[in-house]
Amino acid sequence: LLYNLALDFERKRQFNKAAAVYEHLGTADENYKDIKAKIELMKGAASGAVMGPIGGKASAGGTVILDANSAQKPTLGRYEILKELGRGAMGVVYLGRDPKINRTVAIKTMKFDDDVPEDQQKAVKERFFREAESAGKLNHPNIIRIFDAGDDYDISYMAMELLDGEDLKGYTEPGKLLPMKEVLEIVATVAEALDYAHKEGVFHRDIKPGNIMKLKDGSLRVADFGIARIADSSKTATGTVLGTPSYMSPEQVAGKKVDGRADLFSLGVMLFEMLTGKKPFEADAIGALLFQICNEPHPDPKTFNPVIPDAVVAVINKALVKDADQRYPNGGEMAADLRAAIAQLT
Repeated sequence: LLYNLALDFERKRQFNKAAAVYEHLGTADENYKDIKAKIELMKGAASGAVMGPIGGKASAGGTVILDANSAQKPTLGRYEILKELGRGAMGVVYLGRDPKINRTVAIKTMKFDDDVPEDQQKAVKERFFREAESAGKLNHPNIIRIFDAGDDYDISYMAMELLDGEDLKGYTEPGKLLPMKEVLEIVATVAEALDYAHKEGVFHRDIKPGNIMKLKDGSLRVADFGIARIADSSKTATGTVLGTPSYMSPEQVAGKKVDGRADLFSLGVMLFEMLTGKKPFEADAIGALLFQICNEPHPDPKTFNPVIPDAVVAVINKALVKDADQRYPNGGEMAADLRAAIAQLT
């Protein structure tokens, strides 16, 4: 019973408690099962050491300790952690399994360093759960599904749909661009997904090729509503610039309150880039880049790709207008213009 209790502490990453129970067992039988190795492992974990992750090298700053020699899989909530998939801006992403229904999921975690101020921790954690609330209320075939979110000991986590595919970032460089018709179809599909999200009061705020996933079956997912905000004044902070600079709308740069038209500006930047291999706004310094976005007109996309039809240029121009009131009012209208342009392609 005590050994099983220690295993439970271990799974929940309460390493000091696990070590204490294993040591207590050692007072009765120091050779009981594998407690000698367990004590050493738990003391190392409690002191901040990161043991060898399954499927990868040991790395500093690990969120969940994955010991390849242990039969005990660590857990977050009810989910078993299988291996590390990657690292994002807020934390580590793991491959997990829901043992209740045997479903594999991607688990996005957030864990703070000890030197992060408590008030900042609270603000970022609130934003993390706002992501779950925002994306979790959306039910659309082209938006990633969020299954669950919660806190487990010192880690906040979010369980989401496991995607088998790649993002579109690799298709933005000259020589690697997708066929024009496919690009237009992708952007129209994303515009329709955003139209749905906007009608639900959810704005993405960081639309870019890296956040659009193309799955192996050919379908698309808009991913990472990591800085999305619900259109609720009680939950919307002002004066905070969030997003990826090259894709920001002028109102984001200015720190103003944004709506869905900011996402359509970002989508226009993405359309420009995927058709030309160039971003419409580029500069060596961040200040110069932000000035361009707010004040300077974007270049003619035909300068970089002369075969872009005039109908598509018109879509880009309308999406990239500085004044949000002159842009597409919603993603549905932008998608309709794109599909009309597709129909004109031979």
